[in-house]
Amino acid sequence: ARKVLQAVRVDTEKLTTQLGEKNSEAERILEDIRNAAAEQGVSQQAVYFRQAEEKHSDQARKWFWATIGISIGLGLYAIFTFFMHLFPALSPVGTSLNFQLAVSKVLLFAVFSYILYLCARNYLANKHNSIVNRHRQNALLTYTSIMNAATDTKVKEVVLVHASQCIFSAQNTGFSK
Repeated sequence: ARKVLQAVRVDTEKLTTQLGEKNSEAERILEDIRNAAAEQGVSQQAVYFRQAEEKHSDQARKWFWATIGISIGLGLYAIFTFFMHLFPALSPVGTSLNFQLAVSKVLLFAVFSYILYLCARNYLANKHNSIVNRHRQNALLTYTSIMNAATDTKVKEVVLVHASQCIFSAQNTGFSK
């Protein structure tokens, strides 16, 4: 009976040791799965900011070329209006026609200038939003690296707070002030 009891104790200790090893291995695997899921979640969220950055970048490029085109058009209009009186068909006769021509020139120049201003503002706003979204994407992508490097819980909390502020804090869109 003692031999059987001793054999049972040895087997029990052996099984307990194996169970402890399997449990620690399972804990490690579970932690790896959690880390992979968290990293995948962070990477997936970073994709949204990348898409927004690309959209604003494309819009900024379009507004840049529109600004260039309007600038060239405004310059050509200014040159044309400076030499317009040299064309006999466009030369005004009389004071009222001179006044009407001057007012129309100023009005058209003001409208073109305002359109140029709006194009430039839209370019700058989209460029700003592109940079903000790229910054948010970079914050998300580097978050896990910084968290893995930190060992103290307080440091991890500070990193989490700063990363959250970077990502979720309200930013000036550039479209309004």
